[in-house]
Amino acid sequence: MQQLIPTIRKAVVGVVAVGALSLGVAGAAGAATPASSTPASTRLARFNCANATKVLDKIAKGEADIAAGLPKLTAAQAKAAAAGHTKVADKLQKRITRFESAGFKARLDKAASAIEAKCNVPAPGSTTSAS
Repeated sequence: MQQLIPTIRKAVVGVVAVGALSLGVAGAAGAATPASSTPASTRLARFNCANATKVLDKIAKGEADIAAGLPKLTAAQAKAAAAGHTKVADKLQKRITRFESAGFKARLDKAASAIEAKCNVPAPGSTTSAS
């Protein structure tokens, strides 16, 4: 019985791999045809403006969480490096680098500005009405 489970697991992994590769080949053939629009624009075209404030709030909350968590990540990375845990320190450094990257911030800003432009909804932090 103990020999049977790893064999079955290998067989299942093999079948999944073959299926993924066959879909990948079909996907590559389908990708050769020119697309009329980019995936980001079609995603925005199907965006429901009723959810705009929720999504903008989530983006703002995510940015705030990242800003609040970066000092903690930096401290944990320094602590791991000082303790000699190089693998942990390297993983934390990769995460810090990704969160601090201009591309990561640009993607969030681009999504927020596209939603604001399409739905005419101000960002959660920038209220324009004087109440």
